[in-house]
This record gives sequence, C-alpha cells and structure tokens, in this order.
Amino acid sequence: MNNITDYVRWYKDIGFDAKPFSRVDNIVLCQLSYIDFKQILGEDYTAGVNEFGEDTVLTLSECITKFKQAGIPIRKQAPDDSERFQSLVRACVASKRFGNLKITRFVDEYSGDSSIQYCTTTFTGVDEEDASYVAFRGTDSTIAGWKEDFMFCFTLTGAQTMAAEHLKAEIDRCGRVLTGGHSKGGNLAMYSAAELDPERFGKVIRVFTNDGPGFCEDILSEDMIKRIDPITTRIIPVFSIVGCQFEPHITDTTIVQSDAVMLDQHELCSWGVAHGGLAVATERDPLSVRIDDGINNWIRSVDLEDRQRFVDALFDSMSEGGTKTIQEFSDLGIIGWERVFRNVIQDDTAIRETIASLPDQMLFDGNGKKITRWTIYKQFMSSELAKGLATVIIGILMCIIPEGFIFYAVGAALILITAFFTCATVRRLIKDNWNLNKHIVYALLTIFLTAVTLITFIKEGALFVMASAIFGTGLLAESYNCVNRAKKDDWKFRRAFLIIMAGLWGGCGLFILFAPQNTLGFYSFVVGTVAAIDGTVRSLLSFHKKNRGSSKAK
Repeated sequence: MNNITDYVRWYKDIGFDAKPFSRVDNIVLCQLSYIDFKQILGEDYTAGVNEFGEDTVLTLSECITKFKQAGIPIRKQAPDDSERFQSLVRACVASKRFGNLKITRFVDEYSGDSSIQYCTTTFTGVDEEDASYVAFRGTDSTIAGWKEDFMFCFTLTGAQTMAAEHLKAEIDRCGRVLTGGHSKGGNLAMYSAAELDPERFGKVIRVFTNDGPGFCEDILSEDMIKRIDPITTRIIPVFSIVGCQFEPHITDTTIVQSDAVMLDQHELCSWGVAHGGLAVATERDPLSVRIDDGINNWIRSVDLEDRQRFVDALFDSMSEGGTKTIQEFSDLGIIGWERVFRNVIQDDTAIRETIASLPDQMLFDGNGKKITRWTIYKQFMSSELAKGLATVIIGILMCIIPEGFIFYAVGAALILITAFFTCATVRRLIKDNWNLNKHIVYALLTIFLTAVTLITFIKEGALFVMASAIFGTGLLAESYNCVNRAKKDDWKFRRAFLIIMAGLWGGCGLFILFAPQNTLGFYSFVVGTVAAIDGTVRSLLSFHKKNRGSSKAK
C-alpha cells in the first residue's frame, strides 16, 4: 500500500498553484509539526515563542539544512519516532511542493507542574494566495502531555485555551488560514476554530482533525461541533481508538486504510494513499468500535471528581521522583509500575472501583456494576468478619475434598462464564437480526471461551494446568496484599501476623505453579489449613476490634 511519503515523491515538482491543497497535504504538514524546530533557533527562541519575522523567514528545506549543519538528528517528538518519519522529512525537503513552504511561526510550551504540552507550527504558502496552515502538534513523549490528553474528560485544558488565543493571533497576522492537527492536535484545531468570533471565523478556509478526539459533553457544548461542522474534515484509520473518544459528529468523515496493525494505525505515516488521494475504507474495525464504546461508556459512568482523582493519581505517580517522559518511566521497569499500582489501585478505594468498572463497561455494558449496589455485597465487602468466615469455610472445604476442590471450583467457574457469554452473545445477535459483524467481538470471545472450556475438560491434564495457574496467581496476589496491609497497620501483633501470612500465601502460590499433579491432595490440605487459620485469626481480630470500639463508646 502506498503512503504519504509516496505521495510527496509523486508530486514533488508540482506546486500548490497547479494542484490545490488536499487532505493528504494536511496529513503531511501535521507530521512535519512533530519536528522540534526550537533546536535550531538558539537565542532567537525566547519565552516559548518564535515568530521568524520578515528578515528571518526560513523554508522547510532551509530549516532542515540548519539541523544538518548543527549535527542535530531529525527526530519525531512522539513515542512512535521511526525511520518512516525520517524518510518523509527527506522526501519533503527534496520536493518543491513542501520544501519551499515558509515556516513563519513556531510555538512550543511545556509545563510539568501545570500539565501543559502545547506546540504549533505555521506553514505559509499552501495556495496561490499564500494562505497559511496552522498545525497543532499531538501528544509528545512527555508524561505531562499524556496527562493533558486524559484531562479532556474532566476539564478545559491549558493547551485548548492557548490554541484558541494562538489561532486568533495567526488569523490577524496571516489573514486566510487552514488549521488542523493529529491526535490531540486535531482537538485543539477544532476547539480553537469553534471559539473564534464571527469575523475571524470567516477567514478559516478549512479545519482538519486527523484521528483527534472530540469534546466531553460534560465540559464543552456539542454546539461547538455543530458550528464548525460545515468547514471541518475528519479523517480516522480503520482501527481508530483515540479519534473516537467523545466522537465528534462531523459530516465530512473519511475512514482511511492503514498498513499498520491495530493501535499502530494511529501513526500518520501508515495511512494509505491511492490515486493522489486517501485510500478509503468502507467501515471501522468492529473490535475498535467495541473498545471505543466501552471506554466512552466507562468515562460517562464516572463522575467528574472521580475522573480527576484517577488521572491525577495515575500520572502523578508516573512522574514521581522527577520522571518526565514515557521512556524514562519505562526504563524504571517493575519499580515504576509497582509505584503506580500502589498509588492508583491500592491506596484509594474510589479509584480502585473506578478502574474495576472499565472491564465491566467493555464486556458487560456496565451491568456488572449493579452487583456492587446489592446490599448483601456491600455488607460483605465492608465486613472483615464476613471475609474471615468465608475464608474459613473455603479452607474447610479444601481439607474435606483435597483431591477435587480446585478442579470443582475452576471447572464450575469456566462453565458459568462460558454459559454467560454464550447467552449474552445470542441475545445481542437476536436483537440485531443476527448481524454478526456488529457483535464480532462478543462472538469471538464466546468461541474462545468455549474452546478453552472444552480443551480444559477433554485434554488430559489441562484442567490441572488451568487450575494451577489461576490459584497460583491468586495466592501470589493475596501475598502481595498482606504485605501492603502490614505496611499500613500500626498494631505490631497484626502486622507480624500479616507478614507471616504473606510468606505462607506466597509459598503456596509458587508451589502450585510448578508442582506435579500427584501432590494436589497434600497441597490442597495445606492451603486449606492456611486458609482456615488466616480466616479464623482475621475473624477474631475483627470481632476484638468491634468489641473494643463498643466498649469505648460506652
């Protein structure tokens, strides 16, 4: 499949006077906006803003020449920097169509404290009347930039406000403009155009959003989209996730083919070109539709305050200790993720419930959340005594039927889950006249679960392997939970008990992962005994705490 680099090479000698500005030209300029031009501006770059001015206007080719003279490599300021991007830049520089474009303004603002990552480049000369294209950059590799993306779901961001002011200034300076962006940049282009006064709005030729998210209806009015719809072009790949969050209802929407796989289709260099235009697809990938619906429903099911708490906890824990970029966080390895797990999931019940509701929305359309509203469920989850007694009962059952308890538990769970998904899938298909394509995700999941269940029961030893993996993982998780509970407990006796239980649960978890099947009876008896002891002590401690609280009250 041909891509935008091929397009640049095809039309390298054809100016915008001979071939008018197209949707593909818009995509090319959005990619070029990821170049870090401030590296060649030196002392001329001040206060985050550079207006090249009449005496220092540089063409794209001249800018790239300065990079070469300074020995600075051309890199894409985004996590998906690749050789493809370098090839595109080289092709643009060698072409008359793009190499002669003038870069008349470059703005780059970053603030980790304020969670602002904002950058825009103005390319002048995109038609015979010297109109300008104001390109808003998408998310770069900074943690602040990624956090700002998530902030769209609960507040108006600093980048949106800056984009609105910037586009006003560029219209006053340049006159007629086109504007657009990729990813977050597409959102900024739409917002800045929608905020214009009538006189300036009339000078906007076209707005482009390239796989850019829309506006959260809790924050910004849908009327903003309606205002810009007549002059807006929206382009998304077949597997679009980012561009369908708060999906903007734009009449002129095109689905483009991509030679990348799934989430990698977000990268503009992968988008297909055919006959001088976009390689158009007929529909989106059903899996991406399901994922987007789940994420959007999840966000809408969480109130604004909880959205903010989740986003702040997630990205503040990632940037803890001075970490500024996604790559720096990735280099921390397990230490970084343990920090996120501790701050985001473990220490805040509300955030933990918010995260737990995501798979519920993705798979069950939020119906699973109804269970958490049951009175009996709330009472059980809030009672240490009830949890302790339940653990004792499970321990006794494992001791009574040591050879079969794990098999019965895992087997029953597999059958129930498979039956549930089968019924849910059939019900959805009947409702939509057996439109399999619409519910392909549920259908594939049902087929997968059915196959796993059949293999587990038919293939010799498969049930033991499945049970070992599930129990082992669960017991290791309980070991980790005991360690963290011990860290926060001030009572020395209970802390010591939790540390001992962490060691026992961890040992049992590791053993079952590697133990042969002929040890299952002994193993179940040992785990049952540990569970009975854990549950008994947990119940007694809870009972003691409750009585002590009652005595103090009297």
